[in-house]
Amino acid sequence: MTLNPRLKKVMLIFPPSTSLASWEPMVSTPMGIAYLAAVLREAGYEASCLDAVAEAAYQETPVKEDISRFGLTYEQIMDRVKAEKPDLVGLSCIFSNQWPAVRELARRLKALDPDLTVIAGGAHPTFLAERCMREAPLDFILRGESEQSLIDLLSRLKAEKPYHDVDGLVYREGAEVRANPKTGFIPDLDSIPFPAHDLLDPERYFKLALPMGYSMLSNRNLPVVTSRGCPCKCTFCSSTNLWGNRYRMRSADNVLAELDWLVSRFGVREVKFQDDNLTTNRQRARSIFQGMIERPWRLRWNTPNGIATWTLDDELLGLMKKSGCYEITLAIESGNQKVLSNLVKKPLKLDKVREVNALAKKHGIVRFAYFIIGFPGETRSQIMDTINFGRELKLHLWPIFIYNPLPGSELFEECLRRGYITEESFFERGNQYFSSVIDSEEWTAEELEALIRWEWLKSYFAILRSPYLIGRRYFNQFRFRPSFIKFLFLRTVRALKLRIKRPRHESSSPAPAGR
Repeated sequence: MTLNPRLKKVMLIFPPSTSLASWEPMVSTPMGIAYLAAVLREAGYEASCLDAVAEAAYQETPVKEDISRFGLTYEQIMDRVKAEKPDLVGLSCIFSNQWPAVRELARRLKALDPDLTVIAGGAHPTFLAERCMREAPLDFILRGESEQSLIDLLSRLKAEKPYHDVDGLVYREGAEVRANPKTGFIPDLDSIPFPAHDLLDPERYFKLALPMGYSMLSNRNLPVVTSRGCPCKCTFCSSTNLWGNRYRMRSADNVLAELDWLVSRFGVREVKFQDDNLTTNRQRARSIFQGMIERPWRLRWNTPNGIATWTLDDELLGLMKKSGCYEITLAIESGNQKVLSNLVKKPLKLDKVREVNALAKKHGIVRFAYFIIGFPGETRSQIMDTINFGRELKLHLWPIFIYNPLPGSELFEECLRRGYITEESFFERGNQYFSSVIDSEEWTAEELEALIRWEWLKSYFAILRSPYLIGRRYFNQFRFRPSFIKFLFLRTVRALKLRIKRPRHESSSPAPAGR
């Protein structure tokens, strides 16, 4: 890689997604590259964005049995790069199952032009930077929050100045990989320009109607992020570490200004708050919701990324409803208090979940919830507590996921120590949340996989309890994308097949400790 004093054109790529072949891809604006593009443009660079999923959402490339890659092919992406002729390419790698695609794209980019500068960022390369640099011909990795560090790096490359002390930079020095600590985080999030949605064409996302969580009242919806980080230290989650072990918020006025802009510029009618913790600061949350009530546009909204259940009460839920909230997703994780308190270390009491669930129902808010089973050290009895707790709440939908280790989390390191995974073997798999890499003495990975698909199926049929919800939720999905019928049929068939194959509980031989 040579320094480039003419560096001007920067192309940011969100790679194809890898998932179960029987699933529709979720296609939501990649906010990471949208924010970076906005900052690059403000700094005078010519920025472009390519969302490889949105460009060809229903184009499947088989990866292995029952696993497909959705989006543009590698060849199609390279054709776009050739046409764009960028001076630098940035590859987003938020999820670990994106890494094989990012690695392959890096190899192809360097084969196209060895002098092209190639950078990667996102959660996976942030926490496994040296491994990623060994596997792919990347010039740099920028760890964690990168709006400021990217501009710093580019200005030094352009000016042919030393770059070795750029915050959070991972680079090569001869045969060695050097990694700078990530210490600088933007104190004032209001200083960041609004995401460059125009470079990603919102109309494409409106037409696809495949938002995060699939749920919507209007297809004219876009994501909004009002804060970064999390004050909690849940052992399964890497978000706290990714954002520097601190919680930072945009002001209510700044958030409301963005909502005004989304309505006036793009005709948005619904927003998806993607925060880890939208309501952690209750005063700020109240100001946002009150501002939404006072505005004439009557936006609808939900929280597909989850919401901190312990922050909610009757008053706040009432305000949320008035401001346009039609649905919340409770981030519960486990229905066993010991697992929550001692294994997951989530500051949540199950009695509080019951209280919030009842209050949300009173206010007419649709209630979804996220659960996870298969934590290392979790017993079969505790897993069934989670299953039964989800049923007890009588939620509108309660998807159950299988635990898989996230780089940067405490439990990831525990799984490495126990030998459940190695850094060399874990990330070639397709979908991370519907299959397991762990067997225990009480349950097997195959058993968990069959169990969650059966519960997913039952939760979908449980929606029959609410004809109104069927009409509202499924009518919109059928209306905006008739392919949903095929998706629902394939999911049902898969769940039934795995239910039939499910191992018997009374198996006398214990499973091995790892695979």
